[in-house]
Amino acid sequence: MKPEARSFAAFAPPALAPYLQHVWLGEPAHAPGDNAMRIPLSALPDHRAALLDAMTALYGGDAAHHARALLSQWSKYYFGLAAPAGVAAARLLGRPLDMSPERTHLVLMNGMPAELHFDADALQPADADPARRYAGLIAHLDSVIAMLSGMTKIAPRVLWSNAGNLLDYLLANCPLQCPTMSNDADIDAAWLFRASDANPLRTPLRDATPRSPLLPNPFRARRVCCVRYEIPGETQLCASCPLLLTMRDEELALQDAIR
Repeated sequence: MKPEARSFAAFAPPALAPYLQHVWLGEPAHAPGDNAMRIPLSALPDHRAALLDAMTALYGGDAAHHARALLSQWSKYYFGLAAPAGVAAARLLGRPLDMSPERTHLVLMNGMPAELHFDADALQPADADPARRYAGLIAHLDSVIAMLSGMTKIAPRVLWSNAGNLLDYLLANCPLQCPTMSNDADIDAAWLFRASDANPLRTPLRDATPRSPLLPNPFRARRVCCVRYEIPGETQLCASCPLLLTMRDEELALQDAIR
């Protein structure tokens, strides 16, 4: 008899639980639903067309000409499932999580990431070392980014920046509850974002001094742009886009990000 599946939302405080309600340890009893398919994550490249169809439905553009920008946006939705799970396991529970693609299943709903299912025994014993607690998440991101960058000509650093931007937010808003950690220092952020050339998550955001008074000072800027602007009609940049630092005041005045 299969063990009962557990939602990651049960491990999280109320502020973080909504990010985890569709992430599970084990396969939940409910059916995926119409227009949904449950696939091994390792088979993601086989579904490139479905991913691009989902993004063109949301953003417009053309899958043949704007694939790199469209898949960059798809990665944000996917990381919105995977990153909170890795953070919840490592930061709230103090435990590594086996997130290997061969043991992970993804539910795609019309090409969009809808649920993520890890094996029922994916949580490992508690560990104080952040390198071991986050090893599963880093390996997972590396595998998924390799799959996505293999589907189109996009630099992996763009996708790592998408993941890092989300992780920066999660760590800033996820309380330190891990029993193996001290609340005196955030060793998770220090390790994840350490300034090393070998670390693809190094300093995902930086505090910059903007040229324009229309931007806050300091301005919290991503290290790498997500290239959403390449999609026709996507003229509004995200609030942390580094391209905002290069704009003239009259261009900035048209951006929702400054309001």
